[in-house]
Amino acid sequence: MNVPRRTIAESLTVSQRAFMSLPDAAGFEQANGSEPMALVLPQPSDQADKQAVPAPRPIPRRLDGPKRTAVSNHRPEPLRSVTLRLRASVAEALRRTSIQRSLDYAEPFSQQAIVEAAIRDWLHNAGYPVAD
Repeated sequence: MNVPRRTIAESLTVSQRAFMSLPDAAGFEQANGSEPMALVLPQPSDQADKQAVPAPRPIPRRLDGPKRTAVSNHRPEPLRSVTLRLRASVAEALRRTSIQRSLDYAEPFSQQAIVEAAIRDWLHNAGYPVAD
């Protein structure tokens, strides 16, 4: 089924045109009998150009707690992807801990860094050598 496409002029209701505050009653002018209707927008006045656009407000920074330093992507050894399945309670505790440590600006705060530190400590305490 081939449905003809409607122009903007055909899709707007009278109330929508009035809401847009277009210059004439319909808000549209017919260019000539063969061309589709074109939207006629009001031209900006010189006074509108002189009005200063307010600058966006800066995002406030947290003043409490130490500032987090930028973490470098450079590591002494490359990362290797390991897939693990954790019990739901452990995964939830890890997620909550990660969020809380991030809010407290405490290192390590990412789930990856927390898990890596925990496994590194476990391996060290179990007597397995781990390169620093």
